[in-house]
Amino acid sequence: MERISRRVTYNLRLATNPSIPYLRTMSTRSLLCVVMMVLTLPATAQRNWTFELHGGVVGNMRLPLVIRQAGYPVIRIPKAHFVSEPLVDPFYWDWRFSRWFNNQGIEFEAIHHKLYLVNKPPEVQRFGISHGYNMVMVNYLKKWKGFYYRIGAGKILLHPENTIRNRAFPEGPGFDIRGYYLRGWVINGGLARKVPITPWLYGSFEAKVTASAADVPIVEGLARIYNVAFQGIFGVGVYFGKKSE
Repeated sequence: MERISRRVTYNLRLATNPSIPYLRTMSTRSLLCVVMMVLTLPATAQRNWTFELHGGVVGNMRLPLVIRQAGYPVIRIPKAHFVSEPLVDPFYWDWRFSRWFNNQGIEFEAIHHKLYLVNKPPEVQRFGISHGYNMVMVNYLKKWKGFYYRIGAGKILLHPENTIRNRAFPEGPGFDIRGYYLRGWVINGGLARKVPITPWLYGSFEAKVTASAADVPIVEGLARIYNVAFQGIFGVGVYFGKKSE
């Protein structure tokens, strides 16, 4: 245990060292912290994989939106009101692959989130991110007293759809990668419960929160968006690849 503790301490110090150029952003350091923690998990633990797929409902906090467009005054909305319409096509979804080492694990999670601005000022004809304010994250997992805790960090892959001062931002089709931009960062945490259905299938319920910020492209400018989303998700999961070492 003492050797494992020393490895954890060393890896966390390395992952948070701001003097290393590529570790200067908060999201990069957070991701590396999660990965380094998992790399120190005991190699003798029981290992298995799970896959989960969820739908859900979402509520967004009202946070500032700042739109900067070349040659025009800055547009500031102190409390931007975004709705998500998670049960309207394209639907909200969350899926994740997890690898467990006894009661701890590491996970890749992807969330398809949507944002539609409601309180638009006159200069903004349209502002939405409906084909995805997508969050791609790496999480650290812990099972304790029948609950599943997760914390992680990652990046935002977004598909901007906006018209500012009657200037429409050019869009690719919804599933055309040319219409997507990797911008900003996200952190997330969640508390989940599993309900067994069969030996390999279970129901999954979770309360989670994500906090993010991203620069959304507009014609000759950027819109800085902040988002804190409270999510209640529900779905199913499967166990596979189970073995003991």
